Amino acid sequence: MRPVIVFDFDGTLVDAYEIKRESYWRAVSEVLGLDPGHRATVDASYARTSGAHRFVQLADTAAALGRTVSDADREEFSRRYSGYNEQEKDRMRQFPSARAMLEALREDHDLVLSSGLPHANLVAEAARHGLAEFFVEIEGGDKGRTLDRLRAAGRTVVVFVGDTPHDEEVAASRGVPFYRVGGDAELARLPEVLS
Repeated sequence: MRPVIVFDFDGTLVDAYEIKRESYWRAVSEVLGLDPGHRATVDASYARTSGAHRFVQLADTAAALGRTVSDADREEFSRRYSGYNEQEKDRMRQFPSARAMLEALREDHDLVLSSGLPHANLVAEAARHGLAEFFVEIEGGDKGRTLDRLRAAGRTVVVFVGDTPHDEEVAASRGVPFYRVGGDAELARLPEVLS
């Protein structure tokens, strides 16, 4: 079996961090009735948990604010967050080197896309950006579950490529090497780093 490289999506292959941070603030503040004085706490929580499933992010934010969140709140937050991201999707652009980098790496590796995005959203976004064709598997929802499943199937994951502290924690907790992308320059260097 060929070795596997697992990629995160938002912030790793597509420049979406700031847009999604703003969508997150809007959805959380509306559902929880927050005023601008809470913005720093919400932004800090988003920075800490970006890349995690949205309900994990919301739980962290609620804890930081000393609030509880009902199931109805969670569903309304998710609906609004998805809606705001949908409104801004044309501003979320893939990094310029993404396609060439994926093309180079798939010659010797199986590429897997994993994200905290809900599965259907991830599949749709990867297709919209013309990136789905590069991946042998696409799995949204839980990056740790993806890594665990691949390893249980006897696959060798040579690196997890992501952009957030959450991504790095997931990789470290599973003993998988991590490569941090902070923008297009790091993404473009990945084939050279792995050679």
